[in-house]
Amino acid sequence: MAAPYQSAQPKAAGPQSAAGQSAAPGQSTAGPQSGAGQQGPQGPAQSPSGAASQQRGKEQLGPVAESIKPYRSAGRDPFRKTIIKPAGKVRPPKQVGFPSLEARRALFQQKVADTRRRDEPEPSPVTQYLVAELDVIGIFKDDRGAGAFVRARPTGTTFFLRRGSKCFNGEVLRIEGESVDLTGSRVVFREEVHMDVNGKTTTEDHVVAKSASTR
Repeated sequence: MAAPYQSAQPKAAGPQSAAGQSAAPGQSTAGPQSGAGQQGPQGPAQSPSGAASQQRGKEQLGPVAESIKPYRSAGRDPFRKTIIKPAGKVRPPKQVGFPSLEARRALFQQKVADTRRRDEPEPSPVTQYLVAELDVIGIFKDDRGAGAFVRARPTGTTFFLRRGSKCFNGEVLRIEGESVDLTGSRVVFREEVHMDVNGKTTTEDHVVAKSASTR
């Protein structure tokens, strides 16, 4: 006689889940991967050559902030021309004197002897005197034009001059005025002046006007 029918009872779930069940024969068990193929949270590993290239790129960006110093003015205008002053104390220019009257007379007598030997016209005696030693005492006019009477102060000798007449350190440039009225009458001289500038002698031309007087 047949056994009575019994319904199948469900089996209770075991301690192992489907993922934890052992694999069937011939299949490998799925588990966490290890070794070089595992990818961590930091991304793929870099090669030494890639790290060196990245370091060189950082070096080419420029200087670091600590090496940059603020600009400080040198205290002068870079566009202003620097004038270098000569070394030593600069002395003010001073006038150099001329030879004495005795030395000038000796020089004049030597010129007279030379011109006589060459049979040439003798120089005027007024060439012995300086412009500063001549006083204008009168003006005259004749067929040759205007002339002036001058007196040499060192000797009291009187000479007459015309335009172009020479003395020791100058010459007559022009004669102005009338012979009748001495008011405004004058003789204009070119006077040479020797100056000592820092040990060097230079020559300057001055224009000197001397008015006529009755002294």
